[in-house]
Amino acid sequence: MTAPLPLAHLAAALLVSLCLTPPSSAAPLSGRLATPAGAAPALTVYAWSLTRARLYWVSTAAGQAGYTIEVPPGRYWLFAAPAEPGAPQVYGAHTQFVPCARATREPGECVTHALRAVAAGRKAVGGIDLTDWHLDDAATSELDHLLGRADGEVIDEAELAAPKFSEYPAAPFAGPLAGALQAGADPGGGRELLPGSVLSQPANFAGRMQLQRLGCGAGCVGIALVDLATGRVSYPPALAELPAGTACSARGPLVFRRDSRLLTVTGREHNELVTHYYVWDTDAGTLRQVAALASALGERCATAR
Repeated sequence: MTAPLPLAHLAAALLVSLCLTPPSSAAPLSGRLATPAGAAPALTVYAWSLTRARLYWVSTAAGQAGYTIEVPPGRYWLFAAPAEPGAPQVYGAHTQFVPCARATREPGECVTHALRAVAAGRKAVGGIDLTDWHLDDAATSELDHLLGRADGEVIDEAELAAPKFSEYPAAPFAGPLAGALQAGADPGGGRELLPGSVLSQPANFAGRMQLQRLGCGAGCVGIALVDLATGRVSYPPALAELPAGTACSARGPLVFRRDSRLLTVTGREHNELVTHYYVWDTDAGTLRQVAALASALGERCATAR
């Protein structure tokens, strides 16, 4: 699934706009995924529109060998970044080096690692491989800017040791859907009710769970977790009142994946930026905190009002 994001709202909307759909005129771009070590980790693949100044994106799973992303006609930069919290802030991209390396086997002949623009039209375009992980400083700085990352931001050892989505895998759901939600599905506390179509929507968390956002007041979002197999609905207290967005995290306050039982909640707590790591226990229907990572407030977060 891909979604266009206005640059002015990119930092807060990268996660929140998961449910947006691409325009009807979208055409697919595709290519290989690989790293110098071989298979790629779970990635977010981005397409930056040089024509519209908008970002489109799609998620890939660990070990996935290729990607497809649908975008409107125009000119684009294509790049990818590791999707797991705490992963090093590095990029694999489609650069001048990629087609050069495909065309020659002479060592040292391909030396340019600048971003290479590609044209999207009404028809599919392939061969846009994201296999160059040695971008030059100018390209890296430009991509940092597009994603709202601070230039030269350093990931410390604690962050690298944080829980990873891949450490808590969840198998895809292939069983029958529940016929109805279980009794007691009213969230209370003034929150919105679950939509009646919730059981017809695909799982987006922990294999068979449907994570639903419910309004709980101005600038507030509450989370309901629906088990598509049983119809059981849970309202974890840790997810009861999240901000609708935050200037403190480019990914937004909540990060989760369909193929993992891990989710993270990030926000400002007093004079620190704190990420809480929770794991969903499908059998018990509970959310358990497994770690918390605190760091100094970044400039964007410290100056936010």
